[in-house]
Amino acid sequence: MSMLIDPTTITPDTLPPFATRLRQAADLVWEEGYHQPFLRELGAGTLKRERFTFYLLQDYRYLGDYAKVHALALTKTDDPEVMAFMADVQNSIFHVESQMHRTYMASYGVSDEEMRNVRQSAFARAYTSNILTIAYAKPLVDILVAVLPCAWVYSDYGRRLAAEFADSLEHNPYKSWVDMYKTDSFWSSSQWLIAHIEQLAEDLDEHRRRELVDIFVTGVEHEYMFWSSAYDMQMTWKPGWDRA
Repeated sequence: MSMLIDPTTITPDTLPPFATRLRQAADLVWEEGYHQPFLRELGAGTLKRERFTFYLLQDYRYLGDYAKVHALALTKTDDPEVMAFMADVQNSIFHVESQMHRTYMASYGVSDEEMRNVRQSAFARAYTSNILTIAYAKPLVDILVAVLPCAWVYSDYGRRLAAEFADSLEHNPYKSWVDMYKTDSFWSSSQWLIAHIEQLAEDLDEHRRRELVDIFVTGVEHEYMFWSSAYDMQMTWKPGWDRA
């Protein structure tokens, strides 16, 4: 196994080889995701509050499962650095990102109890069921690839929205959302994941590499559907199937 790449040398424009392959494989859905109505209107500050509320409630539920995936990853390694990263992500979820959700929800009149009891949409459940299955059944590298889309897509979209809507962002009601994900601090999680995936994937055969590419692209597709279903406020696979 090769020496670990210094994560700080990784930028969106200077990716190592396997990360480049992952990004290129997901390019179509990645770019369509950035240009879908939810992100367009969020960046412009015109997204209807009820759509953003739907998204936040589903994302709050998602983050609980995302934290569980990182907890399960701890069981797949004895590397103290990897274990520390997984613990740090869980800490961030419970003390940083969830606080943003609570702040928004409180301003919308949504209580903590309502947040905890919200039903998960079919699309969110498909996403979290997939990454939890990988976390239970697969090796560490598969888990790192499964969680990378969430970290990387949010960082990319946050930076791009901040740049594209820089002239109007100051008065955008969703400014704090963009501000959280545009930072170098948030990008650092993707840097860490990319560096470790690159090292772990180097000795894998082509069959296993294709499996990892599929995991990654599926994750980016799930990210797309998460926002798309939030924009449509769609809880089930087909409109009309919803239940109380």
